[in-house]
Amino acid sequence: MELRTLGRYKILGELGRGAMGAVYRAQDPMIDREVAIKTLLPNLPQEVMAEVRERFVREARSAGRLNHPNIVTIYDVGEQDGMAYMAMELLQGHSLQQVLRHPQRLAFKTVARLIAQVADALEHAHRFKIVHRDVKPANIMIDNAGRAKLTDFGVAYMPSSTMTQTGTALGSPRYMSPEQVLGQPIDGRSDIFSLGVVLYEALTRRTPFEESQDTTVFALMNRIAGTPHTPLRKVDPQIPEAFERVVDRALAKKPADRYQSAGEMAADLRKISGEPSTAAASSTAYEKTVALGTQPARAPQDEALRTQLITDLDKFVEKYDREEQARLRAEEEARLRKEEEVRRWGEAEARKRDEFERTREAAIAAATDPGATKRRAALELLRKQAALQPARENPEVVRARAIAALDTSMRGAFQYLAELAKELNAVNPTSEQPYEFIYLGKLPSVSLSQAFVDSRPRRIDGKDVCDHVFIRYRITPAQPAKARVLGDDIRRCEEYLGFMKVAFQQRVEAKNDFGKATRAEFTVTGSLPCEINVRADYDNFVVSVELTNVRRLGRVGYRLTPQQFDDAVDDLARYMLGADDDFEKVARK
Repeated sequence: MELRTLGRYKILGELGRGAMGAVYRAQDPMIDREVAIKTLLPNLPQEVMAEVRERFVREARSAGRLNHPNIVTIYDVGEQDGMAYMAMELLQGHSLQQVLRHPQRLAFKTVARLIAQVADALEHAHRFKIVHRDVKPANIMIDNAGRAKLTDFGVAYMPSSTMTQTGTALGSPRYMSPEQVLGQPIDGRSDIFSLGVVLYEALTRRTPFEESQDTTVFALMNRIAGTPHTPLRKVDPQIPEAFERVVDRALAKKPADRYQSAGEMAADLRKISGEPSTAAASSTAYEKTVALGTQPARAPQDEALRTQLITDLDKFVEKYDREEQARLRAEEEARLRKEEEVRRWGEAEARKRDEFERTREAAIAAATDPGATKRRAALELLRKQAALQPARENPEVVRARAIAALDTSMRGAFQYLAELAKELNAVNPTSEQPYEFIYLGKLPSVSLSQAFVDSRPRRIDGKDVCDHVFIRYRITPAQPAKARVLGDDIRRCEEYLGFMKVAFQQRVEAKNDFGKATRAEFTVTGSLPCEINVRADYDNFVVSVELTNVRRLGRVGYRLTPQQFDDAVDDLARYMLGADDDFEKVARK
C-alpha cells in the first residue's frame, strides 16, 4: 500500500530505501516546509528490531537536542501504525563521500574550510557530552551553499542515556579510532581522530590505514591501533605543510597527544583556509543569538515546534525504555521456562531409569524362580523391541549440535568468500554473463572489483557463533552505460543513481514549455554496487541468502538448509562471476 501521510506530514515521494527503513520527501502543512522523513519499518525480524530501534531512538535523542548550523536539524519524532518516524531537515546537496569520488579535486582551502565546519559541529556536540562515533564522509553533507552538515547520530554515545552502550566497535572500520578498535572507553577525542582520517582522505583520495591487499578488517584494525600513518606530503608533495601538522596531531595514537577539543582543530584549519580568526566563534555567537533572543533566528512557530520536539523525544524514549524493559522481562521469563522444561525432562528421565532398574531386578528375580520359565519369552520380546528403537537424545544436546553445525557452515563460507574476494581484487575478472540494473537494463560486459568481505558474530548460550556474512563488490561496464528516461523518471533515475553512490553524467535532451526536462540521457561513468548477504537462522536452522544487484534486477532471496548451503557456496561464487546458473537451480529446489 502506498504511504500518503505520516502524522501531520504529507508524503511527496521516496528519497531512498534500505533493509531497515525508508526516507521520504514530505511537506509539513503547519509551516509549509519540506522535510525529510526517516522511517523504521515495523515488520523487521525480531532478532534485529531491538538494535535498529535503539539506533533510531539514539539518533533522535542526540541530534534532536543539538542546535547548530553544521548539524542536521531534527524537527519531530512520532509513531503511526507501528512505524516509527523522524522528521528532519531536507538537505539539498551531496555527501562528502560523493564529492570525493568526483574526478575534480577539491581546493586545499575548501577542504580546510569544510573540515573546520565539521569540527565546529563536533565541538558543539561534545559540549553536550555526545560522542558521534561514526564520523565519515558519508555522514557529512555539503549543501548547495557549500556548508557542511554532520548527520546520522544513530550510534552516538550519551553518558546520560539509559540505552545500552556496549559494543564499542560500532562505526565504520576505516574511520575508527584506536580506542574503538581496542574496545577502550571513548570521549570526544575519538571523533577528532575519525575527523583526522576524513581530512587525510579529502587531501589524498585514500584513507591512511587501508592497503589494497586487504580482504578483511582485521589487518586494517591492527594498523589503526599500532602503525603510524604515511605522512601526507609523502603521498602528495603538493599538499601544504600546514596540513601535515594538523593531521599528525589529529591522528595521534594516544588521546592525550591529540587535539583536546575539536574547536582547537577548527582554529588551526581556519588559519590554513585564510578565514577570519573570528570565524571559529561564529557558532558560539549563533548559539547565543538563539538562546538570548537578541536576533530572533527562528519564527515563533519554530520555537514552539522545537519545544514540542523535546517533549516528544522524552515521551518517545520513555516508551522505548518501557518496551525494552518488557522485552528483557519476556526474555528472562522464557529462559526460566526453558530451565524448568529441562529440569522436568531430567526428572522424567530419572524416573524412567528407576523404572528400568526395577524391571531389570524383577526380571533377575523371576529368572531364579523355577516357575518363571514361561514368562521369559515376553521379557525377551520386550528387549528385542527396545534394541530396535533409536536412542533418545537430550533435546539440548541435539540443539547444541545443530547450532555448532550451522556455525561451522557459516565460518567455512566466510573463509571461502574472503579468499574469493582476495583473488577477485587481484584479477578484476570479466563476468561471462550480463548484470542487470533498473533504468540501465542489461550490461553485457562488466568487470568485478573492490570486493570486501566481513562477518558479524552473535552470542548463543554463552558462545560466539557466526551470524552474518556479507560480500560487497562493484561492477564496472566495459562501455559507459546509458539510459534515456522520460518525464518523472528523470528525477527518479537521478535519485536512484545517487542512492547507489554511482558517478554519472546527465544530459537534458528536451524540455517542455515551462523549462522542465521531459527527456534526458544518463551516462554512468563509475562503478555500480552489488552485495550478497548470508544470515544464519539459529532458531529454525536454515540459511538466508539475499542477493542485491547480483546479475538479476534488485533484490532476490533464498532459504537453504545448512547442507544445501555447504554444497552451494561454490555455486554462488560461480554465479557472481557469471560462469553458470547452477546456484539458482540449487536454491530453488
